[in-house]
Amino acid sequence: MISRSADHLVVEAAGIGYKVFVPRHPAGDEVLLHTHHVVREDAQLLFGFETREELALFEMLISVSGVGPKAALAILSVSRPADVAAAISAGDAATLAKAPGVGKKTAERLIVDLRSKMGRIDIGPDGAEIPDGDEAVTALRTLGYTVAEAQAALRAAPPASKATTEQRLAAALRAR
Repeated sequence: MISRSADHLVVEAAGIGYKVFVPRHPAGDEVLLHTHHVVREDAQLLFGFETREELALFEMLISVSGVGPKAALAILSVSRPADVAAAISAGDAATLAKAPGVGKKTAERLIVDLRSKMGRIDIGPDGAEIPDGDEAVTALRTLGYTVAEAQAALRAAPPASKATTEQRLAAALRAR
């Protein structure tokens, strides 16, 4: 990486510097980014992501009418990918509308267009999926939570290795 700015990095590849817009700056100077290239009449833009799942979510967001790359990047810059997926699955327009340039109507359009597609991408907290077969996930599903909502709620709970299912459920329910 050559330099950082508020919304982009300049990375070097084969002696050429590329300006890459990112939702968050990666740690360290050596980066591996999964990119999306946008070609317009007036510009060519690169958008970079640390994981393939984050790139897949970005591409799903820009597939919605009225949501461009800058709005999708804004959504991913204010929330982690797992939280964005959980908000869409839960129909939480307020969380999506926190991003600059994303209003209530756009957030609702994202929910309508993408809610059924959220199960197609595998996004867990910081890339680590809470297994669907986890007892706490199953219990929350019985209470009416979707898989994404259950996993989002359980991020506030201690891991299965450090707490009982009941303790994890109590923490998840308190967090929601």
